[in-house]
Amino acid sequence: MFPTMRQIKIGTYLRRERDKRTYGEIFRPRTRSEWIDWACAHKRKSQDEANYNASTSVIRYQGMGRKFHDLVGYADIVSKFLLSASRCVPQTDQYDIAMHVRLGDFAAANVTEAKQSTRLTFEWYREALEAAREHLGKKTPRGVLFTDENPSLLIENLGLENFVPEPPGNALTTLFAMSRAKVLIASRSTFSLWGQYLGNSHAIWPNGFNLEQYKSIDPNYDFFV
Repeated sequence: MFPTMRQIKIGTYLRRERDKRTYGEIFRPRTRSEWIDWACAHKRKSQDEANYNASTSVIRYQGMGRKFHDLVGYADIVSKFLLSASRCVPQTDQYDIAMHVRLGDFAAANVTEAKQSTRLTFEWYREALEAAREHLGKKTPRGVLFTDENPSLLIENLGLENFVPEPPGNALTTLFAMSRAKVLIASRSTFSLWGQYLGNSHAIWPNGFNLEQYKSIDPNYDFFV
């Protein structure tokens, strides 16, 4: 069953963001057999996931549940489904650092504030980059900047040597490109969480961010600056 992806977000147009995040272009159309499966599922009795029992053949999933806590151990299955159902051609080459700078729809805030929808300061990103360099043991690692703002301008403002803007494509292409990094410098965003989940990569998060509300913290993969 394909997820419902098409949506309109007025804010992305008001802020004149590059990616309007309508998501309708991400997945390929259903095949004939998939339409038949969809129709059969709608004819059968269904139950919400919280009330599931073995006598029910169709389960309804709504909302975010326990977030990434519910997805532990299924990364390969999720990745294969997304690739089989999508229109994107994912990046296959691995590189050193992915930096995710989320600004457009996040409120300006001090780095010590731990709310999800708040920006991280440029100073924090510079500190996180130094931590990533130390982790990799490289002075000038190869990096890719992922952002909803002007990437070339941010690369210049942050002084990101040996960084390039993210490759063109849709949101899923971006996620798979982000997942190919050895180290992810993350924003307070579920988009960053998806990038780490799909790539099983090391990630640097801001101190004070309640990461455990989304996933279990692995001290071998999750670092705080």
